[in-house]
Amino acid sequence: MIDFDSFIPDEITIAPKHPLEQNLELPIPDTQNAEEVREVQRRDRIPGVVKRTIPLDHEVSWEYWWCVPDRLLLPEDVELMTRDRDRLESILEKLVWLFGGYCFSQHCHRQGDRLPVHGWQEVLAFARQQGFESYLLDIDFLPTAIKRDNRHSNSAKDKTDLGHIAVEPAHWHIEFFKLATTNGGFEMQEPKPVCSCQIWTGKPFVKHLHTGETSTRYDLWVSRPLDITQPPWY
Repeated sequence: MIDFDSFIPDEITIAPKHPLEQNLELPIPDTQNAEEVREVQRRDRIPGVVKRTIPLDHEVSWEYWWCVPDRLLLPEDVELMTRDRDRLESILEKLVWLFGGYCFSQHCHRQGDRLPVHGWQEVLAFARQQGFESYLLDIDFLPTAIKRDNRHSNSAKDKTDLGHIAVEPAHWHIEFFKLATTNGGFEMQEPKPVCSCQIWTGKPFVKHLHTGETSTRYDLWVSRPLDITQPPWY
C-alpha cells in the first residue's frame, strides 16, 4: 500500500553529496577531444557526473547523479551511483506503481497499444532477461511535445496526405547500462544494449491531419530531455 501523503518524501528527493564535491566545478577543456578531457579528469580528479534535477510535477522534483556523455567515470563516481541506486529505485517504484512502466528491448515493437507493468520488480526481471544482472541507471524527464510529423505519411504518393500531428505526453525514460573499465576509471559499455523502461503520463500518438485517425506509437522521439544540472555540463 502506498501512503499518498508521503508519496515521495522530501528526504529521498535529495541526492547524496559527492566525495569529490570540491572538484565538481574545476575547469574542463572546451574541446571535442574526449581523451584530452579525460586526461584532465584523471589529473585533477574531476568527476564524470553532475547532479541532475528531475521533475515530478510543477512543485516537486528530485535529484540524481547523471553521467556526462564521453566523460571518464572515476571510481568515486561509480561508488556514489551504486550506493544511491536504492534511493532512485524507491522513487521509480512508486512512479511505475502509479502510471505503469513500458519495457523495451532492441526487438520490442513500438507501434500500437502495449500492456504496462505496475511493479518495479517486473521491470528488473525484464532487465535481467536482457542480461542486466548488474547495472546503473540513466534517467531522463521529457516534457510534453506536440509537433507536426510527416514521417508516417504517404505524401510522396498521395498529394492530399497532409501529414500527422505527433503528441508525446510528459514521461520519464529510464535506461539500464553497464560499465567497462578503462584507463583511470570506467566508461559506459559500448555498444549499449537497448534496455529501457518508459513511464508515461498519457499515451503517445499520431493523429492524421485530414482524417483524424489516431494511432499509438512509442517511437516518435519528438520530445527532448529537460536538462537541468548542477554544475552545467555544456
